[in-house]
Amino acid sequence: MVRDPCRHEMPRPMPRRAQRGNLLRRAGVHERGSRGPEGRRRHLEEKIMLPLENVRVLSFGTGGVVPDFGKIMGELGADVIKIESRDNLDFMRTIGPDINNIAGFNEANRNKRSFGINLKMEKSKGIIAQLIEWADVLAENFRGGVMESLGLGYEAVRKINPKIIYISSQGFGGGGPYSNYQAYGPMLSGFSGLLSLWAQPDDPYPVGSNAPIPDHMASKFVVVAALAALDYRRRTGKGQYINLAQTEVAANMVGEYYLDYTMNGRIPPPMGNRVPYAAPHGCYRCKGDDRWCAISVFTDEEWQSFCRAIGNPAWCRSPKFADLLSRVKNADELDRFVEEWTSAREPLEVMETLQAAGVPAGIVQRAPDSLADPQLKARGAVVELDHPVAGKRLYPGIPYRLSGISALRSVRAPLLGEHTEEICRKVLRMPEEEIESLKAEGVLYCASVPER
Repeated sequence: MVRDPCRHEMPRPMPRRAQRGNLLRRAGVHERGSRGPEGRRRHLEEKIMLPLENVRVLSFGTGGVVPDFGKIMGELGADVIKIESRDNLDFMRTIGPDINNIAGFNEANRNKRSFGINLKMEKSKGIIAQLIEWADVLAENFRGGVMESLGLGYEAVRKINPKIIYISSQGFGGGGPYSNYQAYGPMLSGFSGLLSLWAQPDDPYPVGSNAPIPDHMASKFVVVAALAALDYRRRTGKGQYINLAQTEVAANMVGEYYLDYTMNGRIPPPMGNRVPYAAPHGCYRCKGDDRWCAISVFTDEEWQSFCRAIGNPAWCRSPKFADLLSRVKNADELDRFVEEWTSAREPLEVMETLQAAGVPAGIVQRAPDSLADPQLKARGAVVELDHPVAGKRLYPGIPYRLSGISALRSVRAPLLGEHTEEICRKVLRMPEEEIESLKAEGVLYCASVPER
């Protein structure tokens, strides 16, 4: 029987005295007057559970989307097992000389355990079936058709676990002529239309970014869908099949431009850092080598504050900049004046001067700036984790705080197959001789944490 972590059954009532005694014993606290040495002076301390502590996730993830999804679920307390094959590695493990020392992999694969198994061997099928029975959620983002070729498509999986929440996330989603196409984040930025806007007006081609933005956005949509499906199962007892198209996630980021075209027939041109509803609006050169500050002035009130903050120079009083429409129309000239002021100052001075006046402004930070930033330090936005191969490194922390929970989970990424034996023993209840036999046959593989 598959356990539903979101189902709450009301226990039969017990006598009040028994209720209190059981609560105290579970918390390791003796009742007042009991024989325990601390019975007269200790109080009940509530054990704080993480929100998803009873949720079990099986991750067939590669690259960014599903690994990042698993990282977030793990932060919130879910037990996430990453299925890994030594013969068909997560491609993020392959972009450097050491499969256990890749920055991108170690960032996206925190908060999970690694289970090393050869999925092409016959004996792996029964092992994976047991893990499917154990799981509440199965998530995969292989190219379309791969899971089916392994005998692990949704229809096969739900025969094993009818209440499973099965998530498939491909570049173009399931169905349609492109459903089996290979896809990566930067390519999807182009296909969705995002890159057609991502350039300066006089650039000869879209600029874009190597950052896989659709991947990172899609992982958050997968989390939302998984939580919705868990709640749906709690209320109905039914599992779910979730199909997500990463390119449609990227399209969601530029929805207003799709709407503008359907309403007005306008094909939006690249606008660089400008927008038609704010001026000045952009990144302005500051004092120093390649130093910049972003400034956004949306309202006439902010414009007046901006002018006062920079000393009310004569050009601020020009009719060309009297209102928003005039400032947008004369943005080229306005930007030259603004940059005359910013280029004589350090970016931190620009930001603090304008923010003190109520004008939105922020440094364009690079890695050293972010790691030294007092705001990020104050919120604990950067955490140090000690990896047995990569060593002590700084990682982005968890960007939200939950009241009543002092800290969410933040655990380093696993070595390939690091938790195979642990999972065999504690999840699968497998005898030691069977574990050793499967390792010898190459069905399972394990990693030992190196001594340092």
